Amino acid sequence: MNYNTNVQYKSLEDFVTSINDLGIDLLIEHALKSVRKEKLEKLIDQALQDKDEEAFNHYTSEYIKLEDSSVDMF
Repeated sequence: MNYNTNVQYKSLEDFVTSINDLGIDLLIEHALKSVRKEKLEKLIDQALQDKDEEAFNHYTSEYIKLEDSSVDMF
């Protein structure tokens, strides 16, 4: 996600609202990535059971990309 960091606020209330919105965006992004990572873990396990190297490589590649782009929130 790209965020505009050169914003000038007219009031403290506008600033607080923007911070809250950013926090909500980060929380939603984290939740969506967590759900996708759980699904990928199951798909990777299934690919291993099926001995499907192509699927395994595809899912692990996507999982690694998600890991690299993740922001630790907790």
